[in-house]
Amino acid sequence: MKNKVLFFLLLSIFLFATLSVAQNINGRFSTSFYTWEKFDTVNQSNIITRIFQNAEVNAAYGDFSFHTYFNGATGGVKSLSDNGQVRVYNAYLQWKNIGGILEARLGRVPVFAGVGNGIIDGALFKSEITPQLTITGYGGGNVSTALRSNGFDNIKDNYFVGGQVVSKFIEGIRLSLSYMNRQREVKSYWAIRPDSAYNPISTLIEPPTRKEQIVGADVSYGIDNNYSVYGRLDYELNRNEILKGEIDARVHLLSDLTMTGTFIHRTPKIFYNTFFTLFPTESVEEFEGGIEYALCPWANAIGRVAYVQYEDDQSMRYTAGVNTNYGSFQYAGTNGFAGELSSISLDAVYPFFDRLITPTIGTTYSVYELSDGSGKSESMIAAVAGIIVRPMKTFSVDFQTQWIKNKIVENDLRVFGKVNYWFSHQFSNPQ
Repeated sequence: MKNKVLFFLLLSIFLFATLSVAQNINGRFSTSFYTWEKFDTVNQSNIITRIFQNAEVNAAYGDFSFHTYFNGATGGVKSLSDNGQVRVYNAYLQWKNIGGILEARLGRVPVFAGVGNGIIDGALFKSEITPQLTITGYGGGNVSTALRSNGFDNIKDNYFVGGQVVSKFIEGIRLSLSYMNRQREVKSYWAIRPDSAYNPISTLIEPPTRKEQIVGADVSYGIDNNYSVYGRLDYELNRNEILKGEIDARVHLLSDLTMTGTFIHRTPKIFYNTFFTLFPTESVEEFEGGIEYALCPWANAIGRVAYVQYEDDQSMRYTAGVNTNYGSFQYAGTNGFAGELSSISLDAVYPFFDRLITPTIGTTYSVYELSDGSGKSESMIAAVAGIIVRPMKTFSVDFQTQWIKNKIVENDLRVFGKVNYWFSHQFSNPQ
């Protein structure tokens, strides 16, 4: 607890000092609401309204900068777990160009480094040793799913460390090797369990820590726009199994015609040393081929077919449609083990008066077969309509209505609104 208080005290002092001498401050404030009707019984309902506030603030002075992004939610429903809670997604100090090759980040840092993805309360270091070689290393305490700090009191059971090496020594080839080791502490709890004489007693259950240790490699190749290839392999060291293997290829046969192909092997991601490791798991393999054709500079047609192989079953997935700068039309369908589903969707958007006003509209209709084996089909229809008003580059207002009708609800109408404000101010020029 003392470490946590000291950490946030130092962070607050540095934030105040940074904002006081900052050369540039920029960011965005966004306020939004979402309202709908919730039925408690057949004839009784309540109007639920949720209000959200997002804030992103960045301040810089030379090679030093501070970055933060957080949001809060509130409403009239006390049962919602995030009511009145502020979630801090990142809040870190950044120091660039240390010795000409090193960049350091300290605080609540987002991590995107190969197999390592998440948020830590700790530090991240990134060094571009040469234009062809970049090394990243990070480590710190885990952040809970509620984005609350767990402190550093039990760091040995609640940490996240790893690194990544990226090389571009061969023209057109990017090779990345990464590693991550994460342990997440599980809270203990009291439960009724039988003693040696089978009498029920209250027992403190202390689950083991959730562990994952993954190494990964990915490589991409592409010199021009004619073709490109991407491959990836993630391996779980604790369970000795491949988590994911992927190969993507893209070939331009003609100036307007492109072929795509994808192979994906997936294994369920289960933490080592948990109860679920006792159950057998099955991998899934997916093969997909596609074609894209440019109809004109602002529209292209797409078509994709995928075959998915399960342990003892399979399914097919189909996608076809047209995408334009002003909207899209798409058909999607599945059959087999994944379920019987056919869906058609249409959306359109068109700006007026130099993007001062941009109305949007969309609808989708789906027919699906229930999994009870009766062969009976159900349908669903949904529609959205909205408008975006942007009188200036730094200010916009969004408004959207959403409607759905299916077997469960006859008419579900929801309303969403948002106000965005962007700001940037330069106080002085760097010395």
